[in-house]
Amino acid sequence: MNNLLFATTFLAQATDPVGVPPWVPIVIGVIILLLFWWGLNRNSIPQGSAAHTDAHAGDDHAPQVRNEPHGEHHEVAETLQATRTSEADLPETAGTPDDLKIIEGIGPKIEGILHDAGLKTFAQLAAASVTQLEKIVREDAGIRVAFPDTWPEQAQLAANGKWDELEQLQDDLKGGRRA
Repeated sequence: MNNLLFATTFLAQATDPVGVPPWVPIVIGVIILLLFWWGLNRNSIPQGSAAHTDAHAGDDHAPQVRNEPHGEHHEVAETLQATRTSEADLPETAGTPDDLKIIEGIGPKIEGILHDAGLKTFAQLAAASVTQLEKIVREDAGIRVAFPDTWPEQAQLAANGKWDELEQLQDDLKGGRRA
């Protein structure tokens, strides 16, 4: 009988109540927030870090960096002016600007930014490089959710009047990107 009492007291396994521990939803929420944050920042263009400039603060050979605050609207205007495509690089087109919103991934705001940068027609957009478009939209205007990877290709089809091919390409895209 002593053995039975010992076995029931020390060897019996306790059963946990059925349900989810309270820490599980918290961990899942943190993971979702981290994935969301990562998704927003994964395609952003890296900016110079303050740690890099602070590391060379006492270095006489490091380039001098001004730490004066600037008006953000002045910087954007100056940068847009500097990155405008020269007229020699753009095809000559006459008439009114094209509706660039036809291009998958371009909305009214980005269309205005492209117009300000001198890209007003499908032919001009088709002649621009993806790197140039990324600089205009992401760096100069600060829009990080735009992906101009296929804009020149779509614009070339639109400029050539190949609307069926453009529609087929856009069916394969999601937000202007290949799915």
